[in-house]
Amino acid sequence: MQNIVKSKNWALKNTAPAEFFNFLRGVNHKFSKPEILGQILWNRGIKTAEEVETFLNPNYDLHIHDPFLLKGMEKAVSRLIQAVKNKEKIIVSADYDADGVCGSVVLSEFLKAVEADFDVWIPDRFKEAYGLSKEKIEEFARTGAKVIVTIDCGVTDYDEIELANQKGIDVIVIDHHLIPPKWPRAFAIIDHKQEDDTYPEKILCGTGLAFKLVQGLLKKENWGLKEGWEKWLLDCVAIATVADMVPLTGENRIFVKYGCLVIKKGRRLGLSKLLKFKNIDLSSVTSETIGYQIAPRINAASRMDHANTAYELLKTENEEEAGWLAKRLEEKNSERRTIVELILGELSLRFESVPLSSVVFEGSKDWPAGVLGIAANRLVEKFHRPVFLYSIVSDTMVKGSCRAPEGVNVVDLMRGAENLFFDFGGHALSGGFSMLPEKIDELREKIIELGDRLNYDATASPREADMEINLDDISENLFEDTQILQPFGQVNPSPVFLIKNVFIRDLKKVGSNGSHVKMKLGKNGFSGGYDKSAIGAIYFRAGENGFKAGDKIDVLAELQENIWNDRRNIELRIVDARHSE
Repeated sequence: MQNIVKSKNWALKNTAPAEFFNFLRGVNHKFSKPEILGQILWNRGIKTAEEVETFLNPNYDLHIHDPFLLKGMEKAVSRLIQAVKNKEKIIVSADYDADGVCGSVVLSEFLKAVEADFDVWIPDRFKEAYGLSKEKIEEFARTGAKVIVTIDCGVTDYDEIELANQKGIDVIVIDHHLIPPKWPRAFAIIDHKQEDDTYPEKILCGTGLAFKLVQGLLKKENWGLKEGWEKWLLDCVAIATVADMVPLTGENRIFVKYGCLVIKKGRRLGLSKLLKFKNIDLSSVTSETIGYQIAPRINAASRMDHANTAYELLKTENEEEAGWLAKRLEEKNSERRTIVELILGELSLRFESVPLSSVVFEGSKDWPAGVLGIAANRLVEKFHRPVFLYSIVSDTMVKGSCRAPEGVNVVDLMRGAENLFFDFGGHALSGGFSMLPEKIDELREKIIELGDRLNYDATASPREADMEINLDDISENLFEDTQILQPFGQVNPSPVFLIKNVFIRDLKKVGSNGSHVKMKLGKNGFSGGYDKSAIGAIYFRAGENGFKAGDKIDVLAELQENIWNDRRNIELRIVDARHSE
């Protein structure tokens, strides 16, 4: 598979006004290069004294919102308190991705602490439907369940919740997906997308909302738990928040900042073992560690095995079990990467002879359903159009994933063909579906027909740099300055710098199949002799880009820390590169 096509349409963000830099010099933060940090803050929309203070010093006690501002919270809390006190059977029913898994850990740890009678159920991605099913409702009823709490699912389960009501089971829905055509008649719904919801934050993940439920419960009753006990759950909230790619602003920023601090404490044996496999020291954990190392392995459980593997990893208090589970997730994640590359390679060959339509719609009985979302993301990057990938998992079932670029809503696309699905759902840019194999051709035709009507910019968006700097500006001090802006993620990405007219002093391909490139970049070409300005750089998925030692290039890059044999170097992580003009 050739390297993902990357936009060479680059843009620098507008320069902040001089008065902002003058104001920033009075802030109680000593930046080594205030002109650089000031520009980055301005680019993030951080422009007033209050915004700067809140952004640079997110504080759990000062900046967390009252959970009872969420519609449905009062009813949900009252019902669960009653269930806990009366020893009624509670079922925690969660989605199988990192958000659902982490949310189930958050709620189950609270229920365990208050000695509730509860079970956790996470469906098998390959054998069971997303969310609730009528079969599971019947099963829960037979076990005597009186309350079901859904996490990261439930808003589309209208008929299933109707059945639960008939069985005398109260359903509390915790979800954050797109608004359904009609809301289910659940006992309580905690979803900040409800029209008359008054909660200040409008984009929390499912685990974030589960955490707000725990906050609400502890606000009404403390059950003898120490004040602030819930903060120990923020490691799971942080993982889900980063994995679900919600904006790292406001409350989400606080969740991830404090969650990283909890991870560093090493209280979860499974997480510690998982990071040890990658030789990552707990003290160095950041949101990027979560995004690049932890979240993919948590998600690999349901994609390649069963989500329970990840759930047990986060819950176990046994050293031997933690090591075994971490090893299994590491192996499954490696398998996942290999399979994704095989799928992309197969599609690359297919596209050489088949013209692309408005929507990429492809599938195979040989593709594991669990990895299709990752492959679809890669194809959206490459072709900048909606992508639907499916797997024929049996004679009676097709499971698929879909992704889209900005400006396209895949759930709306699926609603245009809703009679062809068993079920479907998701967010604007990502979703999933299941259907009968004999409906594939009809769905392909319908989705492409709907795609032909789309009106959005099908060209790759320009890659934006925060500002232009020189190699001489890169230092440990500048790196430390940028780390003040952590945690990085959606809406607050790691700063990207434009560095022009640098020479490739050295280049080699790395990775199992030579798909990545390591470089040394300097100010001088080979004729300049030793170049003390030379700095290391890594360019992922760039093995086929055609660069060679001696080339003069421009790069868009982030700063990263590389520690090897107790030596610390600041290097570049290249996000795009082109030959200099």
